[in-house]
Amino acid sequence: MRAVPHPYLRNFGVSLFMSSPSKNARWLILALASTALLATSGCSLFRGKTGYELSPESRPLEIPPDLDAPANGEGLQVPAVASTSAAKAAPAQAFTLSDTPASAFGRVGIALERIEGVSISERSQLLGVYTVAYEDETFLVRISPEGQGARIAAASTDGRELDSGAGAKLLGLLRQRLG
Repeated sequence: MRAVPHPYLRNFGVSLFMSSPSKNARWLILALASTALLATSGCSLFRGKTGYELSPESRPLEIPPDLDAPANGEGLQVPAVASTSAAKAAPAQAFTLSDTPASAFGRVGIALERIEGVSISERSQLLGVYTVAYEDETFLVRISPEGQGARIAAASTDGRELDSGAGAKLLGLLRQRLG
């Protein structure tokens, strides 16, 4: 196939489709391609070794004998904190908070969630009642208006007020937490 020169370039002797590039042009293209390849991949040829590659393996870490065991001096002892467990809480009867019933309901709910061993199964702010399970007993914690405050009491599921057992222990814990 012979290249046909473009009509506008006929005077200059240049054709758009060159059928075979000259031998010098091939060598020039080959030289440019190899120079570009060397320039982009030959970075490691020009930099020296940092010494990190040749470093020997270091020996394992040795712990000094006096740091082998934890220190147990008097300054590192954790002070005893007053426990709020059910065993130390004195059983209590119903008590009154100087707060609105709505606000007392929220405070009692937070306190119940933070007491270990208490699980709240139902809550009704409209009735002012939490149904809780504590020490394998299920009972109600009722919040009702009384004068300018709110009365907190424990009641059995049939409505009788509790003044002993797990209900009284839980009331004692609530009284400690709510003040």
